[in-house]
Amino acid sequence: MDKEIFKKNIEKLVNHYNAGNINYVIKQTEILLNKFPKNIFLINLIGSCYMRIGNFEKSIKIFLHIINLDHKNIAAYNNLGNAFKSIRNYTEAKKNYEKALEIDPKYINAIINYGNLCYEINDHTKAIYQFERAIEINKVDSYAYYNLALVYQSLGNFEKSKMNLNKVLELDPVNTKADKLLSRITKYSPDNLHISEMEKKLKEFKLNDNQKTNLYFALAKAYEDIKDYKLSFKYMKLGNDSKRSLIKYDLSDDKKTFSNLKKFFKNFELNNQNKINKNKKIIFIVGLPRSGTSLVEQIISSHSKVYGCGELDYMTRIINENLYSDNIFDASKLENLTDSEIEDIGKKYIDFVEKFSPNSLIFTDKAPLNFIWIGIIKILIPNSKIIHCVRDSKDNILSLYKNDFDDRLNFTYNFDDLYEFYKEYFELMKCWKKNFSEQIYDVIYEKLVKNSEDEVKKLLNFCDLEFEKECLNFHKTKRLIKTVSSSQARQPIYDSSLSSYKNYKIYMNEIFLKLENLE
Repeated sequence: MDKEIFKKNIEKLVNHYNAGNINYVIKQTEILLNKFPKNIFLINLIGSCYMRIGNFEKSIKIFLHIINLDHKNIAAYNNLGNAFKSIRNYTEAKKNYEKALEIDPKYINAIINYGNLCYEINDHTKAIYQFERAIEINKVDSYAYYNLALVYQSLGNFEKSKMNLNKVLELDPVNTKADKLLSRITKYSPDNLHISEMEKKLKEFKLNDNQKTNLYFALAKAYEDIKDYKLSFKYMKLGNDSKRSLIKYDLSDDKKTFSNLKKFFKNFELNNQNKINKNKKIIFIVGLPRSGTSLVEQIISSHSKVYGCGELDYMTRIINENLYSDNIFDASKLENLTDSEIEDIGKKYIDFVEKFSPNSLIFTDKAPLNFIWIGIIKILIPNSKIIHCVRDSKDNILSLYKNDFDDRLNFTYNFDDLYEFYKEYFELMKCWKKNFSEQIYDVIYEKLVKNSEDEVKKLLNFCDLEFEKECLNFHKTKRLIKTVSSSQARQPIYDSSLSSYKNYKIYMNEIFLKLENLE
């Protein structure tokens, strides 16, 4: 094969890779590798493909193979760092980013990825340092500015976040993720120029569906702020319809998982013989997303004895690895676990959480969807505390529908999926309350808002924590908040979100009536 043909084949594969045709790229790259087995670009490409489809173990072997062939290949070290980061092996990820930067201190991909790693493990100081370092090297890298804005937003420094987002939009006007992020931390007035700028982009720019979706959600937020609920709902629906068309989601797998859990735990009796480390306590804050979980974690983690880990996906990850078959919870796998295996899985979770703050004894994990695993959590970590956040169902459903959760919560983008998922949640919580009634504490959002001090005292008492005034001043803490609630959780408790569904009742009455009939 002559050089020109080979070059064209490579360009074709890269285009397919960028378009997401990963299986095609793997197949064609393997054919080329039979002819050129030591071509490092091809090996790197296939390693990146396996990482894209979630086969991280295979991608790690491939990147290590490249390093054996060329121990100064910075792309391989960077990719190896990304693969280790994906499986939450932060120590190895850090080591490989640093190795890449040892070879080339100005290798911007590794600098930004290292910054993302620091952000993921809640080390905001180092994250900011890495992103600023990237900007110093390349002052027109909009990705570095965006990530820096994300850190500042999570810290509650909204002015610095806005400054960096405006820089992103100056460099790359079609980066509408920046528009969406900016909308979350902006309180709009009718004369805010950002509204007309976003409208103009929709009319005049050639945007793909993802870019349009970001603007729809941003404009829905802007028009809600200025109380134009008709226009707000118009863009809200456009955003949700567009997002739903872009994702593949089938509620049936979730329904089967919920059904299998309810069957397994129907006549369940908890065995507290698990000898897991009793000195470490995990407080799981669960419920439907947008039910107040971020607020509750802010309150509890403001306590001097508590480290707030934020929204972790690790419990779901280890349950998927150990207790799933064909994308569905498999009760037989749980039933067949030995006591030793149960302890090992529980220990694996605690070991992971400890990495965030090795000297802490009490941690919070506020992944809302851990409500699905309450029974399993009590088996794996018997001394865990379960805080269940409850909010008026209509306000909760509206809050889910008006937000874009990026690549998560795929049940939120149309009314049918939303209602069916809510119904499954409602029924599953009945099961957990029947089995673990004394071990689940309900925090009612409306009560927390109206009678904060008394409700906070009750909450802390359930967690075996003495009352501290800092827990009422939660909005002043400097910890990272990485969810769409970051701006709300930085404010003192407010009641303006109560009964907000009434502003949209005319547009969402059908689903609201269904929710009333369910309860």
